[in-house]
Amino acid sequence: MVKLSNNRIKANIILFVVIALFSCHEERINTPPSGVLTVFPYAGDTTTIFTFDASKSTDAEDIKEKLTVRWDWNNDGIWDTDFQSEFKALYRFSTKGMNYIRMELFDSDGLSVILSDSVRVFPIPVKGSMTDPRDGQKYETVYLERNWWMAESLKYGSVICSDSLQKDNGVVETYAYNNDFQNIAEYGGLYSWYEAMQYTNMEKGQGICPPGWHIPSFEEWSIIAPFNLPYLFLDYYYSPGGPGGLNLKYGGYYTFIWETRVGEKYERYFSDQKFRGRYWTSTSREEKWQDFSGNNIAFQRLNISIGIDNVMNDSITYSFDNFGLIPEGDRIHLRGNTVAYDRYGSGHPTNARYACSVRCAKDK
Repeated sequence: MVKLSNNRIKANIILFVVIALFSCHEERINTPPSGVLTVFPYAGDTTTIFTFDASKSTDAEDIKEKLTVRWDWNNDGIWDTDFQSEFKALYRFSTKGMNYIRMELFDSDGLSVILSDSVRVFPIPVKGSMTDPRDGQKYETVYLERNWWMAESLKYGSVICSDSLQKDNGVVETYAYNNDFQNIAEYGGLYSWYEAMQYTNMEKGQGICPPGWHIPSFEEWSIIAPFNLPYLFLDYYYSPGGPGGLNLKYGGYYTFIWETRVGEKYERYFSDQKFRGRYWTSTSREEKWQDFSGNNIAFQRLNISIGIDNVMNDSITYSFDNFGLIPEGDRIHLRGNTVAYDRYGSGHPTNARYACSVRCAKDK
């Protein structure tokens, strides 16, 4: 039997401890950086300088001063800049439409993350003006996607009290929000769809627009405000004072009668000025519609309007992550079982529930 000396035993113990310490030590694992990219504004034209900002990016192992970025402004796989430590970049696009960019963020060990974003570049708006020969009212106009549009809401017609109904009587009638004439000057008049169309169903019909102009169709609205674009792009570009020049104001609307799904009834009220705007199109379509019981079917016509909501208003529940301006409408009972507002008899207009703003587009 071999006996080990005390010194030999101590040496073996020390060696074991050293090996154990090294084997228990975990090698440091480097992780890729966490990239954050923001862009402002969401949309513009070929004169707009966009700001791309990655300054909120972080890395678990590196301080920010060791991180670098590079940019691909055309999303073509070719990097347009060298690595740089400045996290903000300014860029102006010469190509209209959707422009997509890429950013690559590197840490000091060479690990990276790639982020992408997009902006909408509209054509540079051309501004003008026109005068309504019927009353001498002057309107600002804007040239968008090969056609002229009014950059203000229509103010034409005799203002009547909201207790009265707009009728097919040969006189164009309008409401002023809250029956205040000053709202006509700021936001334009509010018209039922039938009054706006002058009691015809002709798409792109003149309606109450000046001679040579018409109520734009849903398709014409979709040309200047494509419905595959993020809502925030369009709201920024076309909202009051926006660079697109259309200046869609949150003029509110008027409701003749409205019923909730739990049977609550609301009659004749103005709503949502400074928060929401609704603009008529000349497009309508017939559809089947169930009443709130889910059983009785009626045939109705949907008169389509375009809505724009103020993104700065916290009470608006519309999801601004959606795409396009907001298609809304007025469902008009045609035949079949009565639904909603038709239940209340002849004391209410059965040809409209809402009065909205009107923009006009020039005839081609």
